[in-house]
Amino acid sequence: MAASEYVTAATINAPAARVWAILTDAARYEAWNPEIIGIEGALAGDARFKVRVRLGNGAVRSIAMKMTRFEPASRMEWTGGLPLGLFVGRRTFTVTPLGERTEFRMHLSMTGLLSPLINRSVGNRQAEIDSFSSALKARAEA
Repeated sequence: MAASEYVTAATINAPAARVWAILTDAARYEAWNPEIIGIEGALAGDARFKVRVRLGNGAVRSIAMKMTRFEPASRMEWTGGLPLGLFVGRRTFTVTPLGERTEFRMHLSMTGLLSPLINRSVGNRQAEIDSFSSALKARAEA
């Protein structure tokens, strides 16, 4: 996998409806998520919103995003970046019911002409991406 793509997954001991409710509750991200520490706006339909992301070095970046895919209770995709596709960041969240448990998966891709520069500036994101799924698991199972 290229350095500009990250995947994290977790099997969560909670129903998919609970996991989805946590993922789409933009106002409460700062209460549980160590990577995405705030969201301004709603997570639904074709919404536009801003996320505050904490990088591994402690820096916080505010990023304008658009919901580019929203399938209630199962999948959503956030896309943001620079004009003309110079940089595109895309997060795809998937929630799959496993009886009373849930399989959560998030894929982050960072592409575009300027992605090598941006990727170098933010560093390897795997630890932050993994912290997202670990925090989601802890929140849903609490």
